[in-house]
Amino acid sequence: MQNEKISTIIFSSLRTIYTLTYTYFTIMIVMLLAYFMSSYICMIHNFLHFNSSMNCTLPISREFGWFWTNPDNFLYYLHMFYETGLMTLGIITTCGIDSAFGFYVYQFSSTLRAMMFTLMNPPSTEKFSDLLKTCAVKHQKLLQCRNTLEHVYGPIVLWHVVTNAVLICVMIYDFTSLPVFNFENLFSTVIYAAKKLLQTYMYAWYGTFLTNAGEDFNKGIYFSKWPNSNLDRHVRTNVIVMMMQKPMTVNAVFSPVDVIMFTNVNI
Repeated sequence: MQNEKISTIIFSSLRTIYTLTYTYFTIMIVMLLAYFMSSYICMIHNFLHFNSSMNCTLPISREFGWFWTNPDNFLYYLHMFYETGLMTLGIITTCGIDSAFGFYVYQFSSTLRAMMFTLMNPPSTEKFSDLLKTCAVKHQKLLQCRNTLEHVYGPIVLWHVVTNAVLICVMIYDFTSLPVFNFENLFSTVIYAAKKLLQTYMYAWYGTFLTNAGEDFNKGIYFSKWPNSNLDRHVRTNVIVMMMQKPMTVNAVFSPVDVIMFTNVNI
């Protein structure tokens, strides 16, 4: 972090990462307001006109309720606050889990790019053999962390890809089958579809971003000064193994997480 150039490389991709996160969070908030706005406006209207009848629909369950019809007393407010808290908690959990994946990928990628820059521009105050040993140890730790990330997020990404594709198809069919088109239906459908598309794109872009960082790291090893350095047999073996390995990727059970996955979902 004391090297200005390395700091620039580490933080160069941070802006793109948090821009995607903020955009995703904003769409989730807009979707939350779209679902709850009409119910709360109706409730405020009843308060202002001293209307005791609960003729408003619930935000999530609408007029059907969960296991009963809409209550016509104070239980209606309790039920509405319950649905508000339930959906807010779901949005916070979704944003947190999806954004954490991007944060971990950012950490992996920034570390790989910093090591690549160090190998391509070794400092004069440090032996290249010691520098290469440090990079080899860090690369092994990153592979272990990648395996943990893949174990946790692989099923999650696969679930989102499959369900988002099915939901988008169902939404398109349901929207085209509506007898009456109005602004509320159009707005909610567009916002929800945009949320699902952005969620799939975020996972796909994060996977591609990590793969590109792994490819750049392999190039950094290949074009560094290790062939002309005095390295022992063990270090040379580790370097050759790192060069022979595929770029660091995250797999969704059986499919790599990349932009191609996103295009396949849309097609």
